[in-house]
Amino acid sequence: MRVVAVSMAYEYRKIKKVEDNLNYIENIFKEIKNINPDIVVLPETFAYVGVKFNKKEIINKYQTVKNFLIDISKSTNCWVCGSSYDIVDNKIYNTCFFVNRMGNIVGRYDKIHPTEWEIDKGIYPGKKEQEPVETEFGKIGAFICFDANWHSDLKYQIENGAKLLVFSSSYPAGKILNSIAILNQTFIVAAIWTLKSGIIDNTGRWLIKTDRFSYWVWKDINLGRTVFHWDFQGDKVKDIIRKYKDRIRVETFGDEALFTIEVIDEKISIKKIIKEFNLVTYKDYLKRAEEKQDRKRKEN
Repeated sequence: MRVVAVSMAYEYRKIKKVEDNLNYIENIFKEIKNINPDIVVLPETFAYVGVKFNKKEIINKYQTVKNFLIDISKSTNCWVCGSSYDIVDNKIYNTCFFVNRMGNIVGRYDKIHPTEWEIDKGIYPGKKEQEPVETEFGKIGAFICFDANWHSDLKYQIENGAKLLVFSSSYPAGKILNSIAILNQTFIVAAIWTLKSGIIDNTGRWLIKTDRFSYWVWKDINLGRTVFHWDFQGDKVKDIIRKYKDRIRVETFGDEALFTIEVIDEKISIKKIIKEFNLVTYKDYLKRAEEKQDRKRKEN
């Protein structure tokens, strides 16, 4: 899948009103359209970046921004994920919308952990245990800004099938994102107000970042790339490469005692390789070890 991370380039722009941000994103999408993206991720409350918080304006414009997301996804024929305000039962939420290629809002994620400032301004926290969104690429989860500090909520989405998380945020989160990615073996597409947007693979490595010349960046990623621990199976890596040659891509990570297998040839599957060589994924290895620890702990 081809993913795009957008920055609002806050350091380089003079913003006076919501329309300035909508025009900026519209122009970005005109450029993005040339690469035929599958998913574009926008920063937190992208339409309101640099605009003084005004509850009345949010109430008046929240539907306009939602319609903007719908129209931009249809015109680009791609999925769009991004945070904006939404009003449900007279409560204002900071919501990441999932809009499909046809312009349908097929999923949402309400920020679970708004900051104290947001709460004081009238933003309500979303419910716990929100499910990832089903897409044509598989399940995708989300988290917004301050949410990055509560990993249990992210783990819930990952345990329920999310192999990619979109991070729609005002602050970069830095190494916190690297930790989330490698500890959960999940890809992250981070869209930030400043020039800190980018894409992280499922071993915690930045693949690409925005900079002063590039306000948006893209990368093709393979959600089937699977992470394994070296214990009890590292000796199988050479045999796997010997058989599948350039039909797969294998990477090793010495300090972490991990390796990854990414299938290049669509005629084979990672499931087939796992079964053939009796491999155990990193996630399953940790789960198996924990179960064994718990059984031992219960012994008299």
